[in-house]
Amino acid sequence: MSESLTYHSSIEKNILFQILDIIKALPERHVVYGTISTLLCIAGVWIYSHCSSRLKSVIIQTVSWLVIVNEIFFQISLLYYGIWNTKNSLPLEMCYISALLIPVYSYQRELRSLKSWFFFAGFGGSFFAFLNTNLSELDMVYMSIHYFFAHGLVIFIMLIIVIDGFRPNWFDYFKTVMHTTLLVFVISSINYFLDSNYMFTRAKPPGTTFAELMPGWPYYFLMMLLIGLMFYTILMLVKLIPNKINNAHNAQK
Repeated sequence: MSESLTYHSSIEKNILFQILDIIKALPERHVVYGTISTLLCIAGVWIYSHCSSRLKSVIIQTVSWLVIVNEIFFQISLLYYGIWNTKNSLPLEMCYISALLIPVYSYQRELRSLKSWFFFAGFGGSFFAFLNTNLSELDMVYMSIHYFFAHGLVIFIMLIIVIDGFRPNWFDYFKTVMHTTLLVFVISSINYFLDSNYMFTRAKPPGTTFAELMPGWPYYFLMMLLIGLMFYTILMLVKLIPNKINNAHNAQK
């Protein structure tokens, strides 16, 4: 019995040390740009929450144009440095797809399926991108800026959607799961024809990432999908907590 406990304790310590090693290996720019993006996002959300409806519309329109300009300059920079290619340069990661949906949302703000996508998929993907990075090209400053700028704007949109009163229901949850599954299938098909690895459906992301703690393909990808589903579920359950508190409070009255 004691040997079994010692064995499990040793495994837990080993995993903990591996996690700490990965955190320590994060590029310095990841920490710097991530911190700056987080502070700007918090400031932006605070400003938005104190604006009139007209100013809120202006902010969303401005953010949508920032997304477009950010992506255009990014693609131009890749062409300028001669490193653009179909295997790595297309905006086919989940977070970049979410970012490019922001201009659509700016003109379709009542579309519930878009709000649900930002709440679950957009926030989930960008949140994990802030914690971990696959960027091996962080030596190029603009790539770092593009990375955190796009992810930060997606999180910003998710937060202001919540501020404006959006609360998902279980239909929204399952619909987003279905859309995510469809997206994975489409991107996997594109990867097959382009011999690419968008959304990391064919191989682990390069560099030092938390994917190193997972087994090889295809098991790691199945684990990533499971973690994503768990994150969706956590977001849904957290959303339900205020409703439970309000119902209990009203029942006491």
